Order: sequence, then C-alpha cells, then structure tokens
Amino acid sequence: MKPLQPVIISLVLISLLITGCSRSDGPEILEFSGRTMGTWYTVKVAEFPVTANPEAIAKVIEAELNNVNNKMSTYKPDSELSRFNQAPVGEPFKVSADTFEVLTRSLEIWRLSQGAFDVTIGPLVNLWGFGPDGRPEKIPSQVDMKKAWHKVGSDGLTLHVDDLELVKRKDLYVDLSAIAKGYAVDRVAEALENVGIRRYLVEVGGEIRAGNSKAQGLSWQVAVEEPVTDRRQIHQIIKLDNASMATSGDYRNYFEVNGKRYSHTIDPRNGQPIAHQLVSASVIMPSCADADAWATAMMVLGPDLGMQVAEANNLAVYMILKQEQGFKTTYTKAFGEYLQGKD
Repeated sequence: MKPLQPVIISLVLISLLITGCSRSDGPEILEFSGRTMGTWYTVKVAEFPVTANPEAIAKVIEAELNNVNNKMSTYKPDSELSRFNQAPVGEPFKVSADTFEVLTRSLEIWRLSQGAFDVTIGPLVNLWGFGPDGRPEKIPSQVDMKKAWHKVGSDGLTLHVDDLELVKRKDLYVDLSAIAKGYAVDRVAEALENVGIRRYLVEVGGEIRAGNSKAQGLSWQVAVEEPVTDRRQIHQIIKLDNASMATSGDYRNYFEVNGKRYSHTIDPRNGQPIAHQLVSASVIMPSCADADAWATAMMVLGPDLGMQVAEANNLAVYMILKQEQGFKTTYTKAFGEYLQGKD
C-alpha cells in the first residue's frame, strides 16, 4: 500500500453522485475529499447532524485513513506490516487489533476461495513486474518463478488470537493492498456512524460503502465501469444502500510481449498471470474489506469456477467477460436486487 499523501480536504455542496442531475433530484451533499494510500478518497454526507462540525468530521476521516495506512502500508518501513515482514521466521510478532482482523479475514477468504486470494503473493507480483521495481526485461524463467513461489502461501502464516500475534513459519512477505483500502472504507464509515451520520457514501480508490439511502426513497447510485482503456464509460448503474461494493479488473494494468498480453492479476495457485475472459468482477457485501478481497479472488478464479464459488457462498457478484465482439455480463442471483430497474 502506498504511503499516505498530504491530505487536501474540500467541503463542497453537490447534488447527486451521478453527474448531470439537478438539485431537485435529491438533498444537498456535503463532500470531503483528498489523497490517501496513493489514490483518492471521497466521502459524501447527505444528512449532516446540526450539532456536527464539518472541520471536525474532516479530521475524523483523515485520522481513520492515517490509522490504516500507518499499520498496513508496505511502503512505510515503520508500519506494523513492514516490521512484521522484516521479522525473523518463527518469531511471534504482536500487532494491533486492526491488522490482526484484516489478516484473519484474509486467511478466511483464502480458504473459501480455494487459495485464489492470497496476501503472500507479493514475490510473484514483483517477479512479473507489477511491484515497485517495474516490469522485467523478459518473461520470468521457470527457475525464478519456482524460487518466488517457495515464498508464497498463506498456509505459512499462524495467527494467535489470544495474544494478537502473527508467526511466519517460512520466509513470507505479506501485502494487504487487496483488502486494506476496503478496510479503510469500513473504518471511515463506522467513524461517521459513531458521530450520528447515517446517510453517507465512502469511497477509497474505487472501493465503496454506503450507509442509509441518500433520502427517503432515493438510493445512492454507483457505477460499474466499462472495461475499456481508451475512455471512462459507465457500464451499469447499481443501487447501493447499507452495503459495500468493490470492483477488480485487469483491463488497464498489463503489459505485452510478442503480442501476448500479461495481466497484473497473478494466480497464486500456479504463479502465472490470469488467462481467461473475465475482465471485471464486482462484489457487494456488508463489509467493504470483504468485498475488496472477494473481487480480487473472483478475478483469479475466472468466470466458471468464480461463479460456482460465488453461488456456494451466496455472494453478490457481477462479472464482465471479454468476447470477440464486445462484452458479456453475468451475475449471481444475490446481485440482481442491486441492479437499477430490476426487482
């Protein structure tokens, strides 16, 4: 996770999430926005308590984002996660309740996803050139892949719940970037609720959580993006109240060698970039952290096994598949209720 950038808070009155709508379509929205974790965040509040102070709320938001980043960043050498990664194999390492919770969820989703979501995949991501060192001059050799693969595997982590301690049973590097932004969204949302704010929308780097509806009978609306690289275009509008949504895709971050495309999404089960038709996966769940992790897992699993796992776990999942001509969409029964215009 990239380091927290200096936060620039803006307090702006706007109309609706979807641009082009008039103020008559809904209540005025108070917006907080800034930079965090190498990306942007936006918080929209539709019903602000009379006793609340906007400047104080801005500080609460910033504090929650800083808290997560200071504990779980891999770019900050003094973060909890960085210090754990540097700790010796076999040595118990005490962490905060936040970091322990995120790792507990990560291991549970690793198990339920049949190993598709793995927070120890960093060595393979770096080897394929999608880490901080940039892409390699050539495709990694089988020897190099085997060496990196030996350092991957969530089964090499032990969590001691009574002491909030982590233990590496082999040389591992843990990267929480596929779940920590979602967790930061959850923390901000819970902080807003603690000060009496119920109608809100929190977004960090595309991961979203909505509170109560924007107004009576007026849902928050968020968009699933069309998976194309040459423009920003809405693919589908989603009604989102009291739920979180995260989307993962491989249509922007990739490289090509000799005409073959290599995705940034690496399958931890075989060490290779994914090679299937699924280009975007969106997941809706109560927790944004869980949705964030599951969206990545769906991209790894692909359309067939992914849909089987989603249905088996009663997940609300929306998939966009690349075809020779255009795109095909498919979604689970649980996702259907969120689609605009659908019951």
